[in-house]
Amino acid sequence: MERQTDKLTGLISGTELNHAMEALIAKGGEFALVCLDIDNLLIINRDFGHEAGDEVFRLVAKGINRLFPEPCLGFRGTRDAFAILMPGGSKESAFLKAEELRKMIFETQLDYTSEDGKRPNQSVSVGVSSYPEDGGRPPDIFRRADSALVRAKKTGRNTVCLAREEKLIPKTSHFTQAQLDQLSLISEALSVGEASLMREALDDLIKKYDNDMHEMRLRKSV
Repeated sequence: MERQTDKLTGLISGTELNHAMEALIAKGGEFALVCLDIDNLLIINRDFGHEAGDEVFRLVAKGINRLFPEPCLGFRGTRDAFAILMPGGSKESAFLKAEELRKMIFETQLDYTSEDGKRPNQSVSVGVSSYPEDGGRPPDIFRRADSALVRAKKTGRNTVCLAREEKLIPKTSHFTQAQLDQLSLISEALSVGEASLMREALDDLIKKYDNDMHEMRLRKSV
């Protein structure tokens, strides 16, 4: 079946990422997942125009295609998010390639200037996870890479971070007994741990309200 592609970058639509990971898991063997966001895209669009922002998107896609050739797969997610699947790649080898990509994007001079004569200072923050080291299911592998990406942003952006062991917090009285009983039934039916299901549910909740948070940040930056 033909994959959906993003018009701006030519990369595969991010909606295909989960299916692609499932296919690789079914084949066996390891793979790495690289997740990245463009840093300060709102500021680039504000100070240099949306054409400059689009050029940053194309720059990221160009770097992905050059540094992660087939059988690697590049994906354009929502807004400023990208992902790369690296079949047969370890977390360490993906980290080295991701660092090359980060450096190339940061060092490229784009032909745009602001009203005060400055040029865009574009960069990306990156998180890297791998299968089977960081999980056996696509949501787990993605969450670990995304968590590393968030850590990269919190430590100053323009950084690549590896997934690391997660600290788990025990269930508390914030949940009703009926909810916990239902969770147990679902866990048993799917043969998936309760903690994994709860983390997946929280990820869905965050995504649900992410658009509202994005709009709030946009209004504050203008």
